[in-house]
Amino acid sequence: MADQNSRRLLRCVIVTPEKTVLDVRAATVSLPLDDGSRGVAVGHTPFIGRLGSGVVRMAGVEGRSAAETTVRTFVEGGFAEVSGDAVTVITRQAVDSATLDPAAARADLDKLKAETATGDEAIASRMAAEAVARARLRAAERRG
Repeated sequence: MADQNSRRLLRCVIVTPEKTVLDVRAATVSLPLDDGSRGVAVGHTPFIGRLGSGVVRMAGVEGRSAAETTVRTFVEGGFAEVSGDAVTVITRQAVDSATLDPAAARADLDKLKAETATGDEAIASRMAAEAVARARLRAAERRG
């Protein structure tokens, strides 16, 4: 019976250049793609997508208590590959959303907003950093 249930779950692996951050089996995975969110379940069509900054949400995680069956991990860009019964997320940074501090995230965003940038590259870099900071703040505020 356990083998039959585990076949219905996706293996979700989140890796950064430094380490494997998470390796779980879940019923569904929601990915923050660069062009919008996409939900994935077993049997989904294979694809590779570019990630934006946001929360990877895994629901129905195997081996967790009823209150902890959803796991949220904030990722900062990267790529996601869906194939067979696996989702692989390769990202620059991944942090458990429950550990994000809303006050610190707000302070980081406010600091970025106060900075001035001149020149196309500096402006583009600051705008990208602000987008990540906004996504981190949203993740921190929704961690519960």
